[in-house]
Amino acid sequence: MWASIPCVLLALIALAGPAFAEEWKQERIQRLRDSAFAVVEIAPDGRTMRHLPHHTEDGEVDVPHLRSALSRLGQVKWLDPANEVIARQHLEEHLRELKSRP
Repeated sequence: MWASIPCVLLALIALAGPAFAEEWKQERIQRLRDSAFAVVEIAPDGRTMRHLPHHTEDGEVDVPHLRSALSRLGQVKWLDPANEVIARQHLEEHLRELKSRP
C-alpha cells in the first residue's frame, strides 16, 4: 500500500508545521523578490509571471507555503510546460534540505 504513495507526499507528511498556509495578501506577494518563487517566466509581451511563492521577505523557506506550492503545481498555467519540472525540482530540493536539518 505505501509503495503507491508518492515520495513527495510522504515528505510533506513528515514535515512539521501547520497543515495549511496562512494566505498571503497580494501586496505582500508583490513585494517579494523573484527568488521567493519556484519559477519566474517572462511572457512574449514582457510581463513577468511569478509562480508558487514559498520564501519570506528575508529569504527563508516558509514551510506551509512550500507545502502549498507543491500541492498546487498541477494548477499552474505554465507558459512553458517544462517549467513545471523545474519548479518541482526546486521545491523538492527544499524538502530534502529541510528533512536533513538536525
